[in-house]
Amino acid sequence: MLFWGLSFVSSKTILNTGVPPMTMVAMRFAVASVLLFPIFKLREPSTRLGRSGALALMAGGLLGVTVYFFFESRGVRLTTASNASLIIATIPVFTVLAERLFYGTTVAWFRWTGVALSLGGVYLLVGRATGGNAPGRLTGNLFMLGACLAWVAYNMVSRNLHRRFSDFAVTTYQALFGTLFLVPLALLEHTSWVPVTGVALANVLYLAVFCSAAGYFLYVYALARIGPVGIAPFINLIPVVGVVGGVLILGEHITVLQIVGGAVVIAGVLVVNLRRKR
Repeated sequence: MLFWGLSFVSSKTILNTGVPPMTMVAMRFAVASVLLFPIFKLREPSTRLGRSGALALMAGGLLGVTVYFFFESRGVRLTTASNASLIIATIPVFTVLAERLFYGTTVAWFRWTGVALSLGGVYLLVGRATGGNAPGRLTGNLFMLGACLAWVAYNMVSRNLHRRFSDFAVTTYQALFGTLFLVPLALLEHTSWVPVTGVALANVLYLAVFCSAAGYFLYVYALARIGPVGIAPFINLIPVVGVVGGVLILGEHITVLQIVGGAVVIAGVLVVNLRRKR
């Protein structure tokens, strides 16, 4: 979460140099795949995917890499890094809803209260916090909500993959499949390509090594052991790191409405993750 919290700052920095969004993401995951695949082959030379395994990993790569970053990269470009990271804090709420809808998980009344609180905070961030120093902020916020839904879908698809594959195999093949789906989208942006500056390249390497390779591996490792609902509270660290990074590194300004909306979102998430006393 520490790596991913700063990813919004790095992504915003790259996009500010003129690199198109899907090109940035394709570069990030192409570098990550080049790093991961040789190590994976050395560690697990005998691993075979099979048809069903390949389809499951392909679905994870499509949702968790291609679809997620289709929304996130556009959202970060249009809104602030601080706002983007605050909206990502709603993922635990949507995770609880998805667990109830698809797996029949019992949801206590206080968790529904938390869901309502978080949705109220999202309204303050998305529906009211327009204007400011980020053109098209409302559209960017809506793209970030789309990214949240894509990530919840990724959690649902990937929750049981550890029973068939190692954590490293899941990380590697989802990065590879995600990159394959990203390349055509990046090629569609070829008329907007610009020379990659040193600052942009350094941030791409940070995203590739720490966020895509290390970050995804650590997330998959934790997801396999504590599940989507158990891992959800840790996502609360993303907005903290993202907002601090946006203010200190990018010089972004936080409005009172953003503070209130973010606080309501996080309060709702904390309520959702309360444990009923025995």
